[in-house]
Amino acid sequence: MKALFNIALATITATVCGGAAANAQRELEAVTVQSHQVDCTPPSSSALCSALHAQIRSHFTMREIGVLFGARTSYPEAQTAYEGLNVRYQNLMREVAANITSTSDAVAVR
Repeated sequence: MKALFNIALATITATVCGGAAANAQRELEAVTVQSHQVDCTPPSSSALCSALHAQIRSHFTMREIGVLFGARTSYPEAQTAYEGLNVRYQNLMREVAANITSTSDAVAVR
């Protein structure tokens, strides 16, 4: 999830820098961006992560979430199911990151 926020921050920074290069006639004041990284890996209870956790709950069963983020030894299926679940989770994170990036681009354009 840290990478997700870093990707969004890098996209916004690139958009701002690209816009500044296009408007070379006037000089803009320097902008300082501070990154507050939030770790949304469950069981984080941060309010900022609630939307992501809702996405995870809609794509995975409670048992699958337990295999991904809990004590894997508690789940007999963990040895055979973890690889596939992790691939699905990584795909979901890429999809969420793409949605955040496209939203950042849309906001930056306005």
